[in-house]
Amino acid sequence: MIYIDKARELGEALSQTPELLGLKSAEAAIMADPKSQEAFIQYQEKERGLLTAQMLSKVAPEKESLALIDLKVRLMNKHPLIKAFFVQQQKVEKLMAMVNLTLTTAMHGMPSANDLPIPEELKGMAQQILDRIGGGDSMEKMQISPEMLKGLNLPPGLTQK
Repeated sequence: MIYIDKARELGEALSQTPELLGLKSAEAAIMADPKSQEAFIQYQEKERGLLTAQMLSKVAPEKESLALIDLKVRLMNKHPLIKAFFVQQQKVEKLMAMVNLTLTTAMHGMPSANDLPIPEELKGMAQQILDRIGGGDSMEKMQISPEMLKGLNLPPGLTQK
């Protein structure tokens, strides 16, 4: 099971990235400040309650979701340490999205930006990201069939090829 060993190596490498180290540091700063800590724990409890409700019903209750977003915004405005945490958390999410996209393209091939259902003005930027993921090596091109695009809800003004 060499892939499990590789996954462990990846996890260890990711734990040392500036994004993850920054997130840990931001959380430690919150926990060192009693007012921020109390507010943050309150947020985490509400978030856990919402996730539990979502797991049970498979649909997030809209009212509770909006209340959690409202609480998050209020906490970010009132507590700079909490805002720093959420900013850092967003950086970690971007990193993980890049890792997941890299894994997916390694398994299924690399799409071209022209194959993606995105606005024309974003295709150049998307191609740069795809080139970065590929590491400069040519990879097998992912085959995107019309059937894969059926039922895809595209933003207004975009059409399927």
